[in-house]
Amino acid sequence: MEASFKKEISYHIDGHLNEDFFDSDSERPEREYCLWKEVRPFAFSIIKGKRLPLGCKVVLALPKATVSFLIKESRCSFREEDIEGIYLNILYEPENLLITTGISYRTFSLDKSLEQDVDDHMKRFLQKKGIC
Repeated sequence: MEASFKKEISYHIDGHLNEDFFDSDSERPEREYCLWKEVRPFAFSIIKGKRLPLGCKVVLALPKATVSFLIKESRCSFREEDIEGIYLNILYEPENLLITTGISYRTFSLDKSLEQDVDDHMKRFLQKKGIC
């Protein structure tokens, strides 16, 4: 998860959890990045106001369970260990919203079928939510 917001000043959230913040191993989450639901209230507090932001960029990593599901449902030849992550990129500029997907592969491949399947899945998801 990564986000940046451009208003009267620019804000950037790199999404990495700071291990030193947590007092003990039991308190420390077993993940490297924060979850969107943890950052969302802060992000919304930045965005809200009388004026729209000059721009926003949010990059979300799909949960491992969703990545596993997409690989299994796809017609691709990839295994879970071949994929570093699947990402949703949201870019807002005044009067323009761009939503793209991206896949980080651990190996090189010319097979683009997973990319097409992820795009199709995301399109259905956004339609179901009334976004497109």
